[in-house]
Order: sequence, then C-alpha cells, then structure tokens
Amino acid sequence: MLGIGLGLFACVTKSSYVKQVQTADQLAAQKAALEAEKAKLANDLSVTEQQRKALDENLTASKAENEKLMSSLEAKKGELSQRVADLSKENQALAQQLRDTEQAKEAEIDKLKGTYDQLVGNLKDQISAGQIQITQLAGRLSVNMVDKILFNSGEATVKPEGEKVLLQVGAALKSVQDKAIRVEGHTDNVPIAGSLRERFPSNWELSTARATAVVRYLQEKAGISPDHLIAAGYGEFRPIASNAAPEGRAQNRRIEIVLVPLENIAVSTSTTK
Repeated sequence: MLGIGLGLFACVTKSSYVKQVQTADQLAAQKAALEAEKAKLANDLSVTEQQRKALDENLTASKAENEKLMSSLEAKKGELSQRVADLSKENQALAQQLRDTEQAKEAEIDKLKGTYDQLVGNLKDQISAGQIQITQLAGRLSVNMVDKILFNSGEATVKPEGEKVLLQVGAALKSVQDKAIRVEGHTDNVPIAGSLRERFPSNWELSTARATAVVRYLQEKAGISPDHLIAAGYGEFRPIASNAAPEGRAQNRRIEIVLVPLENIAVSTSTTK
C-alpha cells in the first residue's frame, strides 16, 4: 500500500515539474518576445526622434526661407510701387509735353495763316493772273512764282515788275521770326545755248543765280534778316510738270519761296540736286 502511494506521489511530482518547466519555458519565450518588442519600440522611438529633429530643422529652414522671401517680396513691392509712381509722373509729363507741342503747333499754324492771308491780299492780282500760287499745308507755307514775273528770259537780274512783287512778299515774310526762308531756283530741261553759256554753263548756274538774286533783294530791299535766308538752285531736276509741252516747261521755270524750320539753315547759298 505504501509502495503504491509513493509511486503515485512520484508521478504527481514529476507531472507537476514538467508543467512548471513548460510554464517557465513559456514565460522565458514571452520575456524574450517582450524584450524583442521593447528593443523594436526603442529603435522605432529613436528613428522617430531623428525624424522629428529633421522635421524641426526643415521647418526652421523653411521659416527662415519664407521670411527671406517675404522680405524680398516687400522690397520688390516697394520698388514696383516706386516704378509705377515714376511711370505715372513720366506719363503726366509726356501728356503735358504733348499738349504743349500741340498748342505750339496750333499757334504756328495760326501765325502762318496770318502770313498766308497777308500774302494773298498783297498778291491777289498776280494770283488771279496765274503768275503766283500760294499754298499752306499744316506747318508749311510756300510761294510759287513763274520766272517771267521776276526775270527776263535767260537773265538772273530781278526786273522792275519783279521788284514790286518781292517787296510785297518781303513785307509779309519780314514778321516771320521762327522760320527760315528758302528761295529755290528751278528751270526747265532746255539746255543753255549761245552766248548765255558764258555766264551760265548749265541750268544749275542759272537756277542758283536767280535764287541768289531773290535772296539778296529780300535782304537788301525788303529788310529780311540774312540769317533767315537760304538760296538753293535745283536746275531742271525737280519739275512739277512735264517738259514735253511748252505749258509744262513754263510751270517748271519758277522761283519757290518756302518757309522751313530754322535748323535747316546750313549755308546761305547751296546747289542741290
């Protein structure tokens, strides 16, 4: 009986031991798993901390860059505002300059209109006879005179009838102070012939001599300031009509008196093609 009891006790004890060992192994495995999880969590925490630091650094850098950009933007905004203000002033100045120019142009045209009216009044008989044409276009005024009213054929001396006309022209032009007075000599295309060639080898010389004679008369007799006068000979090279017919040649033989800007004065006498 005792033997049976000891055997049962030994079996129970061994069974309990095995269970305890198994439990201990399970606990050890759980501990190892927990240690591994702990290590993993610690590692994750370390990585997360590095990421946080990196994010903080990026955020700080971004804030600094943003502040820099905002400062630059404010500076550009100030520059742009100043540029807009400058352009506005320039625009106002240009607008005023344009108004002043327009007013000056209108005043110039009005003044030329007065000169035009005086010339037309002084020379109405010659205009009616078709010997003189006076035109005004914007800021340009010109007096076109056929040569026979001023000169005899082949001559460059102003005849008495022409002197009267030039005195009337000079009386109207004498008051013009802001323009130069260009006297242009023109001929037809008929070559100089005979003894006249000794004085005028070509139409260049004849046209220039006639323009110069008119300029001298306007200066010496009409009292126009010489620094406002230009003499220019164009020969046969600026016709206003065909030279094929006598009527056209008569129109091309002419003296034109043109008001031009003062800066056009380069020399008192010129020969230009």
